[in-house]
Amino acid sequence: MHSVMKQTPGKIFLAEQRDLLETKSFRRYCTFQFGAYTNEHKVPFGSLLAVNEETLAGGQAVALPAAATACVLVLPLLGAVQAGTSLADATRVAVEEIWVATLPAGGTLHLQNPYETDLVSCLHVWVGVEPGPTPCSSQTLAFEAAHPTNQLLELLPGSGGALPCRASLGRFTGRAEAAYHLRQPGVGCFAFVLAGAFEIAGRLLHANDGLALWDTRTVEVEALSNDALLLVLEVNAPA
Repeated sequence: MHSVMKQTPGKIFLAEQRDLLETKSFRRYCTFQFGAYTNEHKVPFGSLLAVNEETLAGGQAVALPAAATACVLVLPLLGAVQAGTSLADATRVAVEEIWVATLPAGGTLHLQNPYETDLVSCLHVWVGVEPGPTPCSSQTLAFEAAHPTNQLLELLPGSGGALPCRASLGRFTGRAEAAYHLRQPGVGCFAFVLAGAFEIAGRLLHANDGLALWDTRTVEVEALSNDALLLVLEVNAPA
């Protein structure tokens, strides 16, 4: 009698099913419900409130209010973006850099395209923080992702328990495999494919697909294309 491998519980969020909000100034794809967009099938995954892909036209800016206290990560995908809790304190963040800050409820994330004509795009990730005194200080950290390492490297090293999540990024060659080990029991994992295709925990994902996983300590990853780029977030799992 053959044994059957138990599949890790999870839910796929397909790129083509993301919500799209588009104006002359910006284009925003939302993996989960965000702002005025509500969807009972796209509720936050535990403390992971939002995973948004934002494209800004030349010289344009957006102001995104925080409905609840949240740690925000901004990861440029194309060009550089000005990010800050106000336009006055905005910092220029480039590809292979990540900007992170904690916004209080009622605070605002400002994103601006510093170029007059070129488009820029970035990912902005929102992770809920327990209510209480939260600093609004921000930091920008650099990392290397231009060349395949075939492993997931932590983007926020040394943050310890100061941040409510862990973020890792890896660029892979085709058929390269890796295992992501969650740091503690009871947390959830959200994988988001930035480029290429992957098999993650037995599921096939393509660019801009997301996968939420829970009740596991290890996530198996295999790249199915060259220059495949994967972001993995470790967050508090749903209750």
